[in-house]
Amino acid sequence: MEIGSLAEWATAVAETAAVLVALFLPYLERRRENRRNSRNLKIMLRGIIQRALQQGDPHSLETFLNLSTLTDAGERDKETLDVARQILELFRSQDMDERQRRTEIEALLDGIRP
Repeated sequence: MEIGSLAEWATAVAETAAVLVALFLPYLERRRENRRNSRNLKIMLRGIIQRALQQGDPHSLETFLNLSTLTDAGERDKETLDVARQILELFRSQDMDERQRRTEIEALLDGIRP
């Protein structure tokens, strides 16, 4: 049984490395894209919440949350969207005064960092 020449071994190692890179590269790209999408979602969500605070109207936040359930963001960014739903509930809450509501919303908003 012969071991083979150095060229054959180098070729085998290079082919194995090429296969591993070809299998790993799509995973890496998908992961980068998911991170980028999560960051963009958080940026948009922060802007919508801040605008809702300024205007006192959470309608755009409610619409955004309803639409997010139709996308893959609903599963990927579940924790972020749960925080946004808590903020929406605070907007709807009649049990607290405006100042307390704003303080709690801003505290939750700090948890949504891109």
